[in-house]
Amino acid sequence: MKKNIFYKSKGAAPGTIIYEGDTPPAATTIKCFKIFSEKVIESEHIDYKDTDDAILWVRVTGLSDSDKVIKALKQFDIDSLTLEDVFETYHNPKYDDTFDYNFIIMRSLNLSPNMQDNQISFIQKENVLITFEEYPCEEFNIVLQRIYKHTNNFYNRKSDYLLYALIDAMIDNYIMLLNSINLSVDNLEDTMAQDVTCPCDTTSLFTLKRQVNFLSRHTRASYDVVNQLLKLSMEHTSEDNISIVPYYEDLFEHTMYLNEAILYCKDSIRSVYDENMSRMQLKSNKFINILTMLSTLMLPPMVIGGIFGMNFEDIPFSSYPHGFAVSVIAMFAVSFLLAWFFKKKDYF
Repeated sequence: MKKNIFYKSKGAAPGTIIYEGDTPPAATTIKCFKIFSEKVIESEHIDYKDTDDAILWVRVTGLSDSDKVIKALKQFDIDSLTLEDVFETYHNPKYDDTFDYNFIIMRSLNLSPNMQDNQISFIQKENVLITFEEYPCEEFNIVLQRIYKHTNNFYNRKSDYLLYALIDAMIDNYIMLLNSINLSVDNLEDTMAQDVTCPCDTTSLFTLKRQVNFLSRHTRASYDVVNQLLKLSMEHTSEDNISIVPYYEDLFEHTMYLNEAILYCKDSIRSVYDENMSRMQLKSNKFINILTMLSTLMLPPMVIGGIFGMNFEDIPFSSYPHGFAVSVIAMFAVSFLLAWFFKKKDYF
């Protein structure tokens, strides 16, 4: 995972719009989707007029060409400070309620092959939703397929429902990533259960720990964003429109479940880590125990050899023809006697 580095130009004034990504930028494309009750019109030209009978979704992918984006969105009167946050791609998920529109920042996550995050910004006003993707977001393509199949559902519920559907797809992706991490943790636990003496792969364990921390950092902030959206939907819902509140309540429950599940996953990884450290310590203790036993068994021959190697004239068996054989037999006899005693006491 690459660390986000702040490339803010020194002395730049507030509202200065500069793309500040930390990886090679994607090409900038702008597509406009007009959602009517029975059809969807897709074009590269933004037609902001006559949006009373349609839901307008402007999808901006790639932020490298800031001039192109600013020129295309000039008709929406977006504040320069908002656009500055859009092009500064190191923000955590957040929600801002301005006078003219709602501004939301979320992050699309991917764990393979490396941990990567993609800043997604939303500007929602009346029947218009503008999305900014640092890199193409696969979750949005899934929602786009649903729009073509169920156009009327999106048209009746206005841009609020479209915003919900996109954020819901991102939260669902969070849950899928967490399920993948949980599955890997379960596999490690199963491997350790098959051999109660063997420690697991430490590299895999630390990778899972980094992944769940990476996921947790973004889901906590996403919980606050969804909570604010739920409060906003409750304040602005009316009997004339189909209520969006149940959908945001469901999304709020998903984020609550996600944060609780992440805590449980962290506990599981911590318990596996502790068990793994215990097994590594036990394995180390067994190795030290073997070395201690070997040292103890070699001690009698060393003592006997030391006695017969002293520089004195009168040493027992020094003049005896079979003295050497007697001393060697005595060394091995004492060592075997100690080995039998340790084995009987189950020391090894």
